[in-house]
Amino acid sequence: MIKNRKHDHLGLATKDLEATVKWYVEELGFEVYGECVAPDGTPIKFLKGNDIRYEVFQPVKGVDAAVQGKIDHIAFISDDIEKDYNYCMQKGYRDTTGGIQGIPSAWERGNKYFKVATSTGEEIEFCQVL
Repeated sequence: MIKNRKHDHLGLATKDLEATVKWYVEELGFEVYGECVAPDGTPIKFLKGNDIRYEVFQPVKGVDAAVQGKIDHIAFISDDIEKDYNYCMQKGYRDTTGGIQGIPSAWERGNKYFKVATSTGEEIEFCQVL
């Protein structure tokens, strides 16, 4: 069951990671609390401000103007990524990441995550820090 999960972050695609991070830090008082590089080379920075956290990333393939600055995904915390993934697949949710993925450079020991699409198309991510 995937009910009642704590919210983790909002994913935000950008065409200029450093400028975006600078704006959130200087204008809104956010702080960078983590950063890593995805296996495809996409740089990622994690920002937090009061009660909200963002994953800001600059895709190596570029950002489509239609998604620039828009929320890419909503992430929730998983304590058992395999169990959550199996539950979502049994329920028939559309997997948008091609299975469970991982970012070895995230946090101290990496992370695992997957995304599914809702019935109206939003991407929901479940992520587990290892």
